[in-house]
Amino acid sequence: MDILVRYGEIGLKSANIRKKLEEILRKNIIKSLRRYEIDCDVRILHRRLLVRVNKNEEKALELLGKTPGIVSYSPVYICNLDINEIVDLAIQVFRKKLNSLNKKDVKFAVKTKRSNKRFPYNSVEINTIVGEKIVEKFNLKVDLNNPDIVLGIEISDKAYIFTETYEGVGGLPVGSQGRVLCLLSDGIDSPVASFLMMKRGCRAVLLHLKISEEGLNKVRKIVEILNDYDPELEFVVYDYKKDLEEISNKLKEIKREEYTCIFCKKKMLKIAKKYAEYLDCDAIVNGDSLGQVASQTLKNLKAINDGIDYLILRPLIGLDKEEIVNIAKKIGTYNISIEKEIKCPYVPKFPKTMAKIEEIKKIQEKAKIKL
Repeated sequence: MDILVRYGEIGLKSANIRKKLEEILRKNIIKSLRRYEIDCDVRILHRRLLVRVNKNEEKALELLGKTPGIVSYSPVYICNLDINEIVDLAIQVFRKKLNSLNKKDVKFAVKTKRSNKRFPYNSVEINTIVGEKIVEKFNLKVDLNNPDIVLGIEISDKAYIFTETYEGVGGLPVGSQGRVLCLLSDGIDSPVASFLMMKRGCRAVLLHLKISEEGLNKVRKIVEILNDYDPELEFVVYDYKKDLEEISNKLKEIKREEYTCIFCKKKMLKIAKKYAEYLDCDAIVNGDSLGQVASQTLKNLKAINDGIDYLILRPLIGLDKEEIVNIAKKIGTYNISIEKEIKCPYVPKFPKTMAKIEEIKKIQEKAKIKL
């Protein structure tokens, strides 16, 4: 099977940057397919890539849909740049699709893109020539607005003909924009935040601060799914339960339990910073969404950030829960995240929502909490 791969944002870059991004995308496709032992050949064409696979075609199509940088892709049939060959192959491809529909009164459209301007026929002329032959052969009607079949033709180094187009995730190739450390829990939000950074071209290290074995087992399943979006994903686990117990107990001693979530988040970022420095990551990523829970008010985020001299990215900050859930469903992590809700046993009954930095410092000193 030959698959024509299209990118979007990459095409807006300068020629030199575009070539580098194309090469990163080419290598990422190879790495992604080889994880599943799918041998492939990937060539860079003019603003396209051509992927050739000889087995597990369905899995290859699925993985291309999870490769950041790809906007869309189509299984294609290829012929020489000869109008007669194009018409003959187009008829064969169209017939195959028509037979699979098993439907009467089929309407169709022919849509051509011609990047090779040396080909003597322009897009409109190709559409007309191929369309007239289809009408003649199959006695069907053209409908450009709502066709049952869209026969696509792309004219480049060869003619690429197809009837199926799949949507990709878009964005930039993973590994083109540096490396980030993502705090990953078993919930809905942090897997989505990690995915969005991969989609923006970041290589990801996933750090799970473990509180329970049950939570870790869920996280491992999530990591397996995210690994399809970044074939070189790294996963690290830190046993966080003792740290959190210590914070909770010390705050209870001075009757300031309402600050538990704030100090928990501050400690998380401190640990994340150490890993980020050691693993050469350019930023820390978490799943905060403004105002979603008590620790994510603007005042609390400011207090949590205080003293963390490292770039912290919050890709979900402006999204509401429904938007986040929709992305989680689309990327495949949602069902795992909701399998069984594992509630944190240290969350106070009435968490603080409007913390002040000076107040946090006084409490930290009084409770003798080390961050």
